[in-house]
Amino acid sequence: MGADRVDFQNVTLWYCLSYAYGMKSYQMFGPDWLRDARYAIVAKGPAGTRREDLPKMMRTLLAERFHVKVHQETRELAALALTVGKDGPKLTEATPEAGDGQGGASVGMSSSESGGEQLDIKGGTMSTLVNTLTGLLGRPAVDKTGLAGRYNFVLEFSRSETAGPNATGGYNEPPRMPPPPPGAEAGVSIYTSIQQLGLKLVAQKMPLSVLVVDNADRTPVED
Repeated sequence: MGADRVDFQNVTLWYCLSYAYGMKSYQMFGPDWLRDARYAIVAKGPAGTRREDLPKMMRTLLAERFHVKVHQETRELAALALTVGKDGPKLTEATPEAGDGQGGASVGMSSSESGGEQLDIKGGTMSTLVNTLTGLLGRPAVDKTGLAGRYNFVLEFSRSETAGPNATGGYNEPPRMPPPPPGAEAGVSIYTSIQQLGLKLVAQKMPLSVLVVDNADRTPVED
């Protein structure tokens, strides 16, 4: 994708809507086929088009080619609040050189032969952690710890806890993790791993802006 164009190949309208409106999958509601039918979306903006103009251009394209109609509203959604446990945090502060080498965090995931999963964050802030948890679990996580440092986190988690098909598939979202292999261990719960850091994930309802797809045509209008 260039600065003045979009070139999406083999993508769903769900993916395009997520890009066009800046929404995560858990904030979007529409017919199931939006996640299944796939298209090639190629468009070039006029002279002077900037990268930040592309989502608006995509909205226009979706309305003209697929007759997409949407509205936004506020709904109470299931969310997670990251808080400090009663005994205080048990975190490892990151060294200045930790992370991606450019002042940001590095995030990695790995699997053991027995089926266990591990999340490894180096040089991450609490924002890094909640953003990663949001993608992993498929529902919004918010930081309410009040902690401002940079830390190294190692968290085990169970693949059965990761985001299901209704929470993945949007723009810049991780793909859905495949099911664990036959005979794999259940793995440690991410909630238990968080508690071992002296933190806690608390379920709560949160008012969030959502995108509701009122209409979309499966077959696009030809150029």
